[in-house]
Amino acid sequence: MSSVFKKLFNSAACNLAAAMIIVGSSVVCGKTITQDFPLFLASELRFLIAAALFLPLGVYHRSLFCLPRQDWIRLSLMAFCGQILFTLLLLLGLRYTSAINAGTLTGTTPVFMALFSFFVLGERFNLRQIAALLLACGSIFLLSYDAFHELPGADNRQWLGNLCVLAAVASEAVFLLLGKKLQTPLSGLSLTALLSLLGAVFCLLPALVTARNFNFSALRPADIGAILYFSAIYTNVAYLLWFRGAARTSGAVASTFTALMPLSAAFLSVWLLDEPVTARQIFALATAMIAILLLTVCPSARKESQHHEGT
Repeated sequence: MSSVFKKLFNSAACNLAAAMIIVGSSVVCGKTITQDFPLFLASELRFLIAAALFLPLGVYHRSLFCLPRQDWIRLSLMAFCGQILFTLLLLLGLRYTSAINAGTLTGTTPVFMALFSFFVLGERFNLRQIAALLLACGSIFLLSYDAFHELPGADNRQWLGNLCVLAAVASEAVFLLLGKKLQTPLSGLSLTALLSLLGAVFCLLPALVTARNFNFSALRPADIGAILYFSAIYTNVAYLLWFRGAARTSGAVASTFTALMPLSAAFLSVWLLDEPVTARQIFALATAMIAILLLTVCPSARKESQHHEGT
């Protein structure tokens, strides 16, 4: 039995699948966090705990901080876009939209990367990429149709939640593209450690301000567990599993596992949060997954796939 578990642990497919399932579960976890935590305080706790967990691994060696000035500027921008903006916008969006919608929308990160590559880097689209982009736009329309259709209603703010999640996805795409511009090659472990540390530094002041009026004694065990999961499992373990699996297979194969992320978010939202699921959401989820698969098997996407993760 132990040999079976050892083979599973060393399997690239199992590592990649586990990473994407964890990334999908972070949306469900974020839904719990937004109910009781101020946004900046939740972000600071996530980055602080994640950064501290890298200390026993000896990641913060002296050479890691001897980077060129341009790399520190890019790392700061990456931390702002991929750590702070993504986390804040995602948690804010989850206050107004369902975890199923958020999970499906966050799965469109490769779509935004393709768009930014087209408009910023001047890369051309092929027919498969155009089809994927149209499918992704279709999934976004399906998820947001009811919300925008009922916009005159004062109590309906699902449209705002969907927009916040889409803005979070866009910031994550910028983060991933900035990672390609680093002059110094960094391992996934080192990059995650540095970005967690920078995120903790950037969020410290607003977190301290919001913490002054926060009643920590009112926290439930579920709240503490959600923050620990968001910090240790989502930020650290998922990233390590992804790079462990990606190192054992091709980028094209690894990138196809990103389709599990929105599927995981949808399944766990129904199972753990008892969220109702509609036929339109199921169709939007399927459409988004097809778009992801179409994009990740494109030649241009293979080059970027190893930079992708669920931060």
